Amino acid sequence: MTSYFHLETLLPRLVAFLIAMTVHDASHLFTAWLLGDRSAREHYKLSLNPLARLDALGLAMVLFGPYGWSKSLTIRKEHFQKYPRLYHTLVYAAGPLSNLLLVFFFWWLYFYLPAWDTGKIENFSIEMWKVYIQYGIIVNVMLVLIHILPLYPLDGWHIVRGLLPAQKQGWFQRNERYGLLLVLILLITPIGQWALEHVYPVAAQAVMNVFSL
Repeated sequence: MTSYFHLETLLPRLVAFLIAMTVHDASHLFTAWLLGDRSAREHYKLSLNPLARLDALGLAMVLFGPYGWSKSLTIRKEHFQKYPRLYHTLVYAAGPLSNLLLVFFFWWLYFYLPAWDTGKIENFSIEMWKVYIQYGIIVNVMLVLIHILPLYPLDGWHIVRGLLPAQKQGWFQRNERYGLLLVLILLITPIGQWALEHVYPVAAQAVMNVFSL
């Protein structure tokens, strides 16, 4: 973990971030489309092309950790006909859930690699791929942990807001700016690096325990 922010880890982190970001956003949009918000397809185009969702500043933040971001999404819950608040909550829950599934996929792949026929694949190639897979795990774990925080504009904020009764909605709207301020502090100060160094090992151990069952 001490080498996470070194320059030699930039390419694996960048690749991992692009995969995680693309799947995260596509999960939001596809879920919204399934539940009735056709504007997701019209305005954002349901695509797995990461270039369609890149934000320059968010991408630059990958230099400092897995806390980059993509272009903002606007989910129109008024397009959800039957259960607008429930559907809105499901749409925002789809993003972190997709990253969690990627964590388990990459972790499975990490342990599967040694079973490859090393007579056909050089050992150094396997080790190189394992580095990329490892950062795929790290970035997706941290994106899950970040996005479930109940702070605006993270997914956790929208999930919690959607689960609360209508009379509580005004409080969330009045306090959005404070949530945004806390998120910015997390992204651009050493607090974010501290979280990476201390929270990730615990999360990684939890995933490992699942695989050892």
